Amino acid sequence: MITRIHKVSATVAAGLLFAVLAEAHHSFAMFDRNTEIVKSGTIVRWAFNNPHSWLYLNIKNPDGTETLWSFEGNSPTGLIQRGITGDTFKPGANVTFMYCPLRDGRPGGAIGWAKLDDGKYISPADGGCNGRQENITRWEGLLKQGITSQTRELKEAKAQ
Repeated sequence: MITRIHKVSATVAAGLLFAVLAEAHHSFAMFDRNTEIVKSGTIVRWAFNNPHSWLYLNIKNPDGTETLWSFEGNSPTGLIQRGITGDTFKPGANVTFMYCPLRDGRPGGAIGWAKLDDGKYISPADGGCNGRQENITRWEGLLKQGITSQTRELKEAKAQ
């Protein structure tokens, strides 16, 4: 009887540990999901991997130098369902994209949407940043006004 109680206790403890680890993996706490910024860059690498894909871009600094930035996207399974494959982002191509920055200030974040060279918008988002169609539509209008961040969007709205 005691052995059975130990087995049940061990199974429950393992299940709780797995649940905590799974929740920790899926946390988006490292991203500032209340801040959305649009930038353009040159694709260096598209890592179409599990559990998350990563888009690496060179982005020009104000002084003309470039910094390598990295952006987390969805898993290949989720991306394929949206028509995004391992060949979607080609090294050397330019891309405009919206992202939610890392809270610690490093160059990167969670990607929301991307606009490819052909003008097509896609959403490689995994939940760390809003890549839904209604947000893409909202940003299309903002970009036509020259607005590239939520901070500027709020300033423009207050000025009106």
